[in-house]
Amino acid sequence: MNATRPDAINTKAGRVSRLENILSSASPLLLNLIGLIAGALGVTSFAPFDFWPGYFISLFVFGLLIMSSPSGKSVAWRGLSVALGFFGAGISWVYVSIAEYGQVGSLIAGLITLAFIGVLCTFWVISAWGAWRLIRRFSQLPPSLWVTLALLTGEWARSTFFTGFPWLLPGYAIEHTWLFELLPIGGVSLTSAVVVLTSSVAAGLCLNHHQSRALLIPVVFLWGSAAYLHYVPIAWVKETGTLKTTLVQGNVKQDQKWLPEMARQSLGDYQQATMEHLDSDLIVWPETAITYSYSQIRPHLTSFRQELANTNTTLVTGIPDVSDNRRDYYNAIWATGEGFGLYYKQRLVPFGEYLPLAQYIGPILDVFGMPMSNFRSGDSNQPVLQIGEWGAAPFICYEIVYAGQVRAMVRDSDFLITISNDGWFGTSIGPWQHLQIAQFRAKEAGRYVIRSTNTGITAFINERGEIVHQAPQFEKTTLTAETKTFTGITPYVQWGNGPALLLLGLCFMIGYFSHLIGRKRLND
Repeated sequence: MNATRPDAINTKAGRVSRLENILSSASPLLLNLIGLIAGALGVTSFAPFDFWPGYFISLFVFGLLIMSSPSGKSVAWRGLSVALGFFGAGISWVYVSIAEYGQVGSLIAGLITLAFIGVLCTFWVISAWGAWRLIRRFSQLPPSLWVTLALLTGEWARSTFFTGFPWLLPGYAIEHTWLFELLPIGGVSLTSAVVVLTSSVAAGLCLNHHQSRALLIPVVFLWGSAAYLHYVPIAWVKETGTLKTTLVQGNVKQDQKWLPEMARQSLGDYQQATMEHLDSDLIVWPETAITYSYSQIRPHLTSFRQELANTNTTLVTGIPDVSDNRRDYYNAIWATGEGFGLYYKQRLVPFGEYLPLAQYIGPILDVFGMPMSNFRSGDSNQPVLQIGEWGAAPFICYEIVYAGQVRAMVRDSDFLITISNDGWFGTSIGPWQHLQIAQFRAKEAGRYVIRSTNTGITAFINERGEIVHQAPQFEKTTLTAETKTFTGITPYVQWGNGPALLLLGLCFMIGYFSHLIGRKRLND
């Protein structure tokens, strides 16, 4: 007589864990509510909360709900519930910019925000359904592996289509864990893979999926390797020098920033702050600190630029520019004084700086009276800014979230500059998430990141991804510190997403050979 394990029941499809049976038969409303709560909990792993287990819990529940789903329809609803909780809580700051500065009412702002969240949720719903289908089609491989592959593919798609929105990726949840040390090796793509794999394997083991046991090998190895690097760090890059740097935080109110009468006053305030710090090698103003166009203001700053050059000081500032035909607008960074260079922003913010599918969506937004910008993107092969003898890779606002773009410019840089205007997002969590992403770029690249913003959070981030100096939010102030320069490249800069792809390939090999060994034992 065959013994039956107390944690499993027999079905026509095979042995199913008691937990899986409970999840399969539980009320859909209850499970969707659990998914919604678990998704919202995931936001606590990111800044400013920094409770790193939160996102692992979200993905753990996500995996449980997918693997135990009895149908494609139910798995879609379950995936939607977790995604809605996660993005609804994590991207809520979008509402602030639309409601307060979009010149539309609260209702329309809420609908637009909900629509945006719905688009993001779609990627997770498709990932959930795709994982469920793959689990049933290729049952010889661990279900945890298919959940991992499907969600990572969905996150890649979310980060790519319509210029992408690579915000709150799984790999950003690990700043306060050992996994942070994997960033110089494989970037946020590798840490994302480890986070999803760890959570999915845990879910599979709880559901008594024995195939998932084999995947503990890469999970334990990666966590162990990260722990080793935490306690025995490797110096991937070499320090070459320092330069005294002053960041100017103007704290100009967003609803006043573009008023014609404010342009002269704001420029004068920034100039005055600069004149008080001419002993600095580099002074950085935030995004569009100058609201006059580059071609318009450049001749009027001749004497100011000469004074900067006489004191061996480089000024880097955000400034708009317009083409000769007056039709194309650019968001730019300008280096002047002792340095030089003009960089045009490559990655534009959807619905903020350009309108995807403008021929279809534009007329709808016109009905609601919502103003839309229409900027042009810069070329992808622009040189870095020259800051005296140093090269600085420039990134405007949203661009710092694109790990691939940063990686492409690191080789020619001694440090990184990112300027932003997070005043659009008020007192929400958006600016804190934005700052955290910049920390990841510093760690991946092995470079200092200096971050100058209008209303905060202005900061110096070292090559280890640590905030070494930070200015308070919503204050008119300056922040002066030493910026260290570095040479050399990290493995991530050399290999890009290769380590993450290698990990997934190894997991497939481990899963498949584990299946062959298990089948051989049954036959014996």
